[in-house]
Amino acid sequence: MRWTRKRLCWALVALYCLFSLYAAYHVFFGRRRRVPGASPLRLGKGAAPVRGRRGREQSTLGSEEWNPWEGDEKNEQQHRFKTGFQILNKSTKGKADFQVQIWGKAAIGLYLWEHIFEGFLEPTDVTAQWREGNSIVGRTRYSFITGPAVVPGYFSIDVNNVVLVLNGREKGKVFYATQWLLYAQNLVQTQKLQHLAVILLGNEHCNNEWINQFLKRNGGFVELLFIIYDSPWINGMDILQWPLGVATWQPQETNESLKNYQEALLQSDLTLCPVGVNTECYRIYEACSYGSIPVVEDIMTAGNCGNTSVSHNAPLQLLKSMDAPFIFIKNWKELPAVLEKEKTIILQEKIQRRKMLLHWYQRFKTELKMRFTNILESSFLMNNKG
Repeated sequence: MRWTRKRLCWALVALYCLFSLYAAYHVFFGRRRRVPGASPLRLGKGAAPVRGRRGREQSTLGSEEWNPWEGDEKNEQQHRFKTGFQILNKSTKGKADFQVQIWGKAAIGLYLWEHIFEGFLEPTDVTAQWREGNSIVGRTRYSFITGPAVVPGYFSIDVNNVVLVLNGREKGKVFYATQWLLYAQNLVQTQKLQHLAVILLGNEHCNNEWINQFLKRNGGFVELLFIIYDSPWINGMDILQWPLGVATWQPQETNESLKNYQEALLQSDLTLCPVGVNTECYRIYEACSYGSIPVVEDIMTAGNCGNTSVSHNAPLQLLKSMDAPFIFIKNWKELPAVLEKEKTIILQEKIQRRKMLLHWYQRFKTELKMRFTNILESSFLMNNKG
Protein backbone atom coordinates (compact mmCIF):
# COMPACT_ATOMS: atom_id res chain seq x y z
CA MET A 1 0.00 0.00 0.00
CA ARG A 2 2.82 2.37 0.93
CA TRP A 3 4.57 1.61 -2.36
CA THR A 4 1.37 2.29 -4.30
CA ARG A 5 1.02 5.73 -2.71
CA LYS A 6 4.63 6.56 -3.46
CA ARG A 7 4.17 5.63 -7.11
CA LEU A 8 1.00 7.72 -7.29
CA CYS A 9 2.83 10.75 -5.88
CA TRP A 10 5.69 10.35 -8.32
CA ALA A 11 3.19 10.05 -11.17
CA LEU A 12 1.50 13.31 -10.13
CA VAL A 13 4.86 15.09 -9.91
CA ALA A 14 5.80 13.81 -13.34
CA LEU A 15 2.49 14.99 -14.83
CA TYR A 16 2.95 18.42 -13.24
CA CYS A 17 6.46 18.72 -14.70
CA LEU A 18 5.25 17.68 -18.15
CA PHE A 19 2.41 20.22 -18.04
CA SER A 20 4.82 22.98 -16.95
CA LEU A 21 7.21 22.19 -19.80
CA TYR A 22 4.31 22.16 -22.29
CA ALA A 23 3.05 25.55 -21.09
CA ALA A 24 6.55 27.04 -21.15
CA TYR A 25 7.08 25.83 -24.70
CA HIS A 26 3.91 27.53 -25.95
CA VAL A 27 4.71 30.75 -24.13
CA PHE A 28 8.26 31.13 -25.42
CA PHE A 29 8.35 29.11 -28.63
CA GLY A 30 4.76 28.73 -29.72
CA ARG A 31 3.61 30.29 -33.01
CA ARG A 32 1.78 33.58 -32.66
CA ARG A 33 -1.56 33.90 -34.28
CA ARG A 34 -1.52 36.21 -37.24
CA VAL A 35 -4.08 38.93 -37.47
CA PRO A 36 -6.00 38.55 -40.72
CA GLY A 37 -4.91 41.26 -43.11
CA ALA A 38 -7.39 43.54 -44.84
CA SER A 39 -8.12 42.55 -48.36
CA PRO A 40 -6.71 44.93 -50.96
CA LEU A 41 -9.17 47.63 -51.89
CA ARG A 42 -10.40 47.69 -55.42
CA LEU A 43 -10.89 51.32 -56.31
CA GLY A 44 -13.93 51.82 -58.48
CA LYS A 45 -13.22 52.74 -62.07
CA GLY A 46 -16.45 54.65 -62.46
CA ALA A 47 -17.58 57.88 -60.92
CA ALA A 48 -19.94 58.28 -58.01
CA PRO A 49 -23.66 58.63 -58.80
CA VAL A 50 -24.76 62.18 -59.46
CA ARG A 51 -26.94 62.55 -56.40
CA GLY A 52 -27.11 65.14 -53.66
CA ARG A 53 -26.91 63.34 -50.34
CA ARG A 54 -25.81 64.00 -46.84
CA GLY A 55 -22.18 63.07 -46.25
CA ARG A 56 -20.60 62.41 -42.87
CA GLU A 57 -16.88 62.49 -42.91
CA GLN A 58 -14.63 59.45 -42.95
CA SER A 59 -11.33 61.28 -43.34
CA THR A 60 -9.20 58.93 -41.23
CA LEU A 61 -6.10 57.81 -43.10
CA GLY A 62 -4.99 54.21 -42.87
CA SER A 63 -1.61 52.65 -43.55
CA GLU A 64 -0.13 52.57 -47.03
CA GLU A 65 -3.19 50.84 -48.44
CA TRP A 66 -6.41 52.81 -48.40
CA ASN A 67 -9.15 51.28 -46.24
CA PRO A 68 -12.40 53.25 -46.49
CA TRP A 69 -14.08 51.28 -43.75
CA GLU A 70 -11.48 51.87 -41.06
CA GLY A 71 -13.65 54.64 -39.61
CA ASP A 72 -16.17 51.96 -38.64
CA GLU A 73 -13.40 49.87 -37.13
CA LYS A 74 -12.33 52.81 -34.90
CA ASN A 75 -15.71 53.89 -33.54
CA GLU A 76 -14.69 53.03 -29.99
CA GLN A 77 -11.44 55.01 -30.31
CA GLN A 78 -13.32 58.01 -31.69
CA HIS A 79 -15.78 57.79 -28.80
CA ARG A 80 -12.89 57.94 -26.31
CA PHE A 81 -11.45 60.92 -28.19
CA LYS A 82 -14.82 62.67 -28.09
CA THR A 83 -15.13 62.13 -24.33
CA GLY A 84 -11.59 63.43 -23.78
CA PHE A 85 -12.26 66.46 -25.96
CA GLN A 86 -15.38 67.34 -24.00
CA ILE A 87 -13.42 67.07 -20.72
CA LEU A 88 -10.75 69.36 -22.20
CA ASN A 89 -13.40 71.92 -23.14
CA LYS A 90 -14.74 71.88 -19.58
CA SER A 91 -11.27 72.22 -18.08
CA THR A 92 -10.44 75.23 -20.26
CA LYS A 93 -13.77 76.93 -19.64
CA GLY A 94 -13.29 80.58 -18.78
CA LYS A 95 -9.68 80.77 -19.91
CA ALA A 96 -10.53 82.54 -23.17
CA ASP A 97 -10.87 86.32 -22.97
CA PHE A 98 -13.39 86.68 -25.81
CA GLN A 99 -16.78 84.94 -25.96
CA VAL A 100 -19.02 84.40 -28.98
CA GLN A 101 -22.33 82.58 -29.13
CA ILE A 102 -23.54 81.03 -32.39
CA TRP A 103 -27.26 80.73 -32.98
CA GLY A 104 -27.68 77.95 -35.51
CA LYS A 105 -31.01 78.64 -37.15
CA ALA A 106 -30.18 77.00 -40.48
CA ALA A 107 -28.91 73.52 -41.33
CA ILE A 108 -25.60 74.96 -42.54
CA GLY A 109 -24.88 75.79 -38.90
CA LEU A 110 -24.25 72.10 -38.30
CA TYR A 111 -21.59 72.10 -41.02
CA LEU A 112 -19.94 75.04 -39.28
CA TRP A 113 -20.02 73.42 -35.85
CA GLU A 114 -19.57 69.69 -36.49
CA HIS A 115 -17.32 69.79 -39.55
CA ILE A 116 -15.30 73.02 -39.47
CA PHE A 117 -15.11 73.43 -35.69
CA GLU A 118 -15.22 69.65 -35.12
CA GLY A 119 -17.42 70.39 -32.14
CA PHE A 120 -19.93 68.16 -30.38
CA LEU A 121 -23.52 68.75 -29.33
CA GLU A 122 -25.43 67.60 -26.28
CA PRO A 123 -27.73 65.81 -26.25
CA THR A 124 -26.62 63.67 -29.19
CA ASP A 125 -30.23 63.05 -30.22
CA VAL A 126 -30.70 65.04 -33.43
CA THR A 127 -34.44 65.40 -32.72
CA ALA A 128 -33.86 67.16 -29.38
CA GLN A 129 -35.57 70.52 -28.95
CA TRP A 130 -32.41 72.20 -27.64
CA ARG A 131 -28.80 71.22 -28.36
CA GLU A 132 -25.62 73.03 -27.37
CA GLY A 133 -21.85 72.73 -27.41
CA ASN A 134 -18.67 74.61 -26.47
CA SER A 135 -15.26 75.01 -28.05
CA ILE A 136 -12.20 77.26 -27.67
CA VAL A 137 -10.28 78.55 -30.68
CA GLY A 138 -7.41 80.95 -30.09
CA ARG A 139 -8.54 83.62 -27.66
CA THR A 140 -12.22 82.90 -28.30
CA ARG A 141 -14.59 80.64 -26.46
CA TYR A 142 -17.52 79.63 -28.66
CA SER A 143 -20.87 78.34 -27.53
CA PHE A 144 -23.33 76.93 -30.07
CA ILE A 145 -27.08 76.54 -29.64
CA THR A 146 -29.57 75.05 -32.08
CA GLY A 147 -32.91 73.29 -32.21
CA PRO A 148 -36.63 74.15 -32.47
CA ALA A 149 -36.63 75.56 -28.92
CA VAL A 150 -34.21 78.32 -29.94
CA VAL A 151 -36.89 80.93 -30.58
CA PRO A 152 -36.59 84.75 -30.45
CA GLY A 153 -37.40 86.04 -26.99
CA TYR A 154 -37.57 82.60 -25.37
CA PHE A 155 -33.96 82.10 -24.26
CA SER A 156 -31.58 84.16 -22.15
CA ILE A 157 -28.88 86.33 -23.72
CA ASP A 158 -25.71 86.18 -21.64
CA VAL A 159 -23.08 87.21 -24.22
CA ASN A 160 -22.21 90.41 -26.06
CA ASN A 161 -21.14 88.83 -29.34
CA VAL A 162 -23.35 86.67 -31.55
CA VAL A 163 -23.04 84.92 -34.90
CA LEU A 164 -26.46 84.24 -36.40
CA VAL A 165 -26.72 81.42 -38.98
CA LEU A 166 -29.62 82.02 -41.37
CA ASN A 167 -31.20 80.56 -44.49
CA GLY A 168 -32.13 83.13 -47.14
CA ARG A 169 -32.39 80.83 -50.14
CA GLU A 170 -36.11 81.32 -50.83
CA LYS A 171 -38.97 83.65 -49.87
CA GLY A 172 -40.31 81.59 -47.00
CA LYS A 173 -36.85 81.32 -45.48
CA VAL A 174 -36.20 85.05 -45.99
CA PHE A 175 -39.32 85.91 -43.97
CA TYR A 176 -38.16 83.68 -41.10
CA ALA A 177 -34.60 85.07 -41.28
CA THR A 178 -35.92 88.64 -41.24
CA GLN A 179 -37.78 87.96 -37.98
CA TRP A 180 -34.51 86.84 -36.40
CA LEU A 181 -32.69 89.94 -37.63
CA LEU A 182 -35.42 92.23 -36.27
CA TYR A 183 -35.11 90.46 -32.92
CA ALA A 184 -31.31 90.93 -32.99
CA GLN A 185 -31.76 94.57 -33.96
CA ASN A 186 -33.87 95.15 -30.85
CA LEU A 187 -31.16 93.50 -28.70
CA VAL A 188 -28.53 95.82 -30.16
CA GLN A 189 -30.69 98.91 -29.73
CA THR A 190 -31.39 98.03 -26.08
CA GLN A 191 -27.65 97.35 -25.55
CA LYS A 192 -28.22 93.71 -24.64
CA LEU A 193 -26.00 92.78 -27.59
CA GLN A 194 -22.90 94.61 -28.81
CA HIS A 195 -21.76 92.83 -31.96
CA LEU A 196 -23.48 90.66 -34.56
CA ALA A 197 -22.20 88.73 -37.56
CA VAL A 198 -24.32 86.66 -39.94
CA ILE A 199 -23.58 83.47 -41.86
CA LEU A 200 -26.10 83.39 -44.69
CA LEU A 201 -27.12 80.60 -47.00
CA GLY A 202 -27.80 82.99 -49.82
CA ASN A 203 -30.04 82.73 -52.83
CA GLU A 204 -28.61 80.47 -55.56
CA HIS A 205 -28.96 83.32 -58.07
CA CYS A 206 -27.29 85.67 -55.56
CA ASN A 207 -30.42 87.78 -55.17
CA ASN A 208 -29.88 88.80 -51.55
CA GLU A 209 -30.94 92.44 -51.58
CA TRP A 210 -33.34 91.89 -48.68
CA ILE A 211 -30.46 91.79 -46.16
CA ASN A 212 -28.86 95.03 -47.39
CA GLN A 213 -30.79 97.22 -44.96
CA PHE A 214 -29.37 95.28 -42.00
CA LEU A 215 -25.69 95.65 -42.95
CA LYS A 216 -23.67 98.16 -40.94
CA ARG A 217 -22.21 99.61 -44.13
CA ASN A 218 -25.78 100.68 -44.99
CA GLY A 219 -26.65 102.04 -41.57
CA GLY A 220 -27.64 98.70 -40.04
CA PHE A 221 -26.09 96.61 -37.26
CA VAL A 222 -24.68 93.47 -38.97
CA GLU A 223 -20.94 94.07 -38.85
CA LEU A 224 -19.82 91.00 -40.80
CA LEU A 225 -21.58 88.93 -43.44
CA PHE A 226 -20.29 85.48 -44.40
CA ILE A 227 -22.25 84.52 -47.48
CA ILE A 228 -22.53 81.30 -49.45
CA TYR A 229 -22.15 81.32 -53.24
CA ASP A 230 -20.12 83.71 -55.38
CA SER A 231 -21.89 86.94 -54.46
CA PRO A 232 -20.65 90.06 -56.27
CA TRP A 233 -20.74 91.78 -52.86
CA ILE A 234 -17.75 89.81 -51.56
CA ASN A 235 -14.92 92.25 -50.76
CA GLY A 236 -12.73 90.35 -48.29
CA MET A 237 -13.37 92.91 -45.57
CA ASP A 238 -16.90 92.95 -44.14
CA ILE A 239 -18.49 90.60 -46.69
CA LEU A 240 -16.75 87.26 -47.08
CA GLN A 241 -17.45 84.03 -48.89
CA TRP A 242 -18.41 80.92 -46.93
CA PRO A 243 -18.55 77.30 -48.19
CA LEU A 244 -21.82 75.46 -48.79
CA GLY A 245 -20.46 72.28 -47.17
CA VAL A 246 -22.13 68.90 -46.98
CA ALA A 247 -25.88 68.43 -46.69
CA THR A 248 -26.68 68.12 -42.99
CA TRP A 249 -30.35 67.37 -43.58
CA GLN A 250 -31.92 64.21 -45.01
CA PRO A 251 -34.83 64.84 -47.40
CA GLN A 252 -36.50 61.50 -48.17
CA GLU A 253 -33.30 59.79 -47.06
CA THR A 254 -33.08 56.39 -45.39
CA ASN A 255 -30.17 54.87 -43.54
CA GLU A 256 -29.78 52.35 -46.34
CA SER A 257 -29.77 54.91 -49.16
CA LEU A 258 -27.34 57.10 -47.22
CA LYS A 259 -24.98 54.16 -46.66
CA ASN A 260 -25.21 53.21 -50.36
CA TYR A 261 -24.30 56.76 -51.38
CA GLN A 262 -21.38 56.95 -48.97
CA GLU A 263 -20.02 53.60 -50.15
CA ALA A 264 -20.35 54.76 -53.76
CA LEU A 265 -18.16 57.77 -52.90
CA LEU A 266 -15.67 55.53 -51.12
CA GLN A 267 -15.40 53.20 -54.10
CA SER A 268 -15.24 55.94 -56.75
CA ASP A 269 -12.03 57.55 -57.95
CA LEU A 270 -13.97 60.48 -59.37
CA THR A 271 -17.28 62.15 -58.53
CA LEU A 272 -19.05 64.08 -61.27
CA CYS A 273 -20.35 67.50 -60.14
CA PRO A 274 -22.44 69.12 -62.89
CA VAL A 275 -23.93 72.56 -62.28
CA GLY A 276 -27.45 72.88 -60.96
CA VAL A 277 -29.11 76.18 -60.14
CA ASN A 278 -25.64 77.18 -58.94
CA THR A 279 -22.17 75.84 -59.69
CA GLU A 280 -21.51 75.09 -56.02
CA CYS A 281 -23.25 71.99 -54.69
CA TYR A 282 -23.15 69.71 -51.64
CA ARG A 283 -21.70 66.89 -53.73
CA ILE A 284 -18.36 68.68 -54.06
CA TYR A 285 -17.80 68.66 -50.30
CA GLU A 286 -19.26 65.19 -49.82
CA ALA A 287 -16.80 63.82 -52.37
CA CYS A 288 -13.94 65.55 -50.54
CA SER A 289 -15.07 63.99 -47.28
CA TYR A 290 -14.54 60.53 -48.75
CA GLY A 291 -11.45 61.16 -50.87
CA SER A 292 -13.16 61.02 -54.25
CA ILE A 293 -11.86 63.68 -56.66
CA PRO A 294 -14.64 66.10 -57.72
CA VAL A 295 -14.91 66.65 -61.47
CA VAL A 296 -16.51 70.10 -61.46
CA GLU A 297 -18.33 71.79 -64.31
CA ASP A 298 -16.58 75.15 -64.06
CA ILE A 299 -19.10 77.55 -65.57
CA MET A 300 -21.15 80.46 -64.25
CA THR A 301 -24.85 79.81 -63.89
CA ALA A 302 -27.71 82.21 -64.63
CA GLY A 303 -28.34 85.01 -62.16
CA ASN A 304 -26.28 87.67 -60.42
CA CYS A 305 -23.47 85.52 -59.03
CA GLY A 306 -19.84 86.07 -59.90
CA ASN A 307 -17.81 89.21 -60.14
CA THR A 308 -15.13 88.73 -62.77
CA SER A 309 -14.01 92.34 -62.44
CA VAL A 310 -12.92 91.58 -58.86
CA SER A 311 -11.98 87.91 -59.16
CA HIS A 312 -11.11 85.96 -62.29
CA ASN A 313 -11.60 82.73 -60.34
CA ALA A 314 -15.40 82.85 -60.24
CA PRO A 315 -17.22 80.58 -59.89
CA LEU A 316 -16.06 78.73 -56.76
CA GLN A 317 -13.52 81.44 -56.02
CA LEU A 318 -13.16 80.41 -52.35
CA LEU A 319 -12.23 76.83 -53.26
CA LYS A 320 -9.90 77.93 -56.05
CA SER A 321 -8.18 80.50 -53.82
CA MET A 322 -7.31 77.63 -51.48
CA ASP A 323 -5.91 75.49 -54.31
CA ALA A 324 -8.62 72.84 -54.34
CA PRO A 325 -7.15 69.72 -56.03
CA PHE A 326 -10.19 69.19 -58.26
CA ILE A 327 -10.59 68.49 -61.94
CA PHE A 328 -12.27 71.54 -63.51
CA ILE A 329 -13.85 71.24 -66.95
CA LYS A 330 -15.72 73.80 -69.04
CA ASN A 331 -17.62 71.27 -71.14
CA TRP A 332 -18.61 67.66 -70.52
CA LYS A 333 -17.12 66.80 -73.90
CA GLU A 334 -13.80 66.96 -72.03
CA LEU A 335 -14.83 64.02 -69.82
CA PRO A 336 -13.73 61.17 -72.17
CA ALA A 337 -10.17 62.53 -72.14
CA VAL A 338 -10.28 62.69 -68.34
CA LEU A 339 -11.40 59.07 -68.14
CA GLU A 340 -8.73 57.93 -70.59
CA LYS A 341 -6.09 59.58 -68.42
CA GLU A 342 -7.53 57.75 -65.39
CA LYS A 343 -6.75 54.42 -67.06
CA THR A 344 -3.03 55.25 -67.01
CA ILE A 345 -2.92 55.92 -63.26
CA ILE A 346 -1.78 52.95 -61.17
CA LEU A 347 -3.44 51.88 -57.93
CA GLN A 348 -0.77 53.29 -55.59
CA GLU A 349 -1.01 56.69 -57.28
CA LYS A 350 -4.79 56.68 -56.81
CA ILE A 351 -4.38 55.77 -53.15
CA GLN A 352 -1.93 58.63 -52.69
CA ARG A 353 -4.26 61.02 -54.52
CA ARG A 354 -7.08 60.14 -52.16
CA LYS A 355 -4.88 60.78 -49.16
CA MET A 356 -3.77 64.12 -50.57
CA LEU A 357 -7.39 65.18 -51.13
CA LEU A 358 -8.33 64.25 -47.56
CA HIS A 359 -5.32 66.13 -46.19
CA TRP A 360 -6.24 69.18 -48.28
CA TYR A 361 -9.86 69.08 -47.11
CA GLN A 362 -8.80 68.91 -43.48
CA ARG A 363 -6.46 71.89 -43.98
CA PHE A 364 -9.27 73.72 -45.79
CA LYS A 365 -11.58 73.39 -42.79
CA THR A 366 -8.85 74.25 -40.29
CA GLU A 367 -7.90 77.35 -42.27
CA LEU A 368 -11.54 78.46 -42.41
CA LYS A 369 -11.89 78.03 -38.66
CA MET A 370 -8.82 80.17 -37.99
CA ARG A 371 -9.80 82.82 -40.54
CA PHE A 372 -13.31 83.00 -39.11
CA THR A 373 -11.96 83.43 -35.57
CA ASN A 374 -9.32 86.00 -36.54
CA ILE A 375 -11.88 88.09 -38.45
CA LEU A 376 -14.34 88.06 -35.54
CA GLU A 377 -11.66 88.94 -33.01
CA SER A 378 -10.17 91.76 -35.08
CA SER A 379 -13.55 93.25 -36.00
CA PHE A 380 -15.41 92.95 -32.69
CA LEU A 381 -12.45 93.75 -30.42
CA MET A 382 -11.39 96.70 -32.56
CA ASN A 383 -14.91 98.13 -32.40
CA ASN A 384 -14.84 97.67 -28.63
CA LYS A 385 -11.73 99.86 -28.45
CA GLY A 386 -13.31 102.43 -30.72
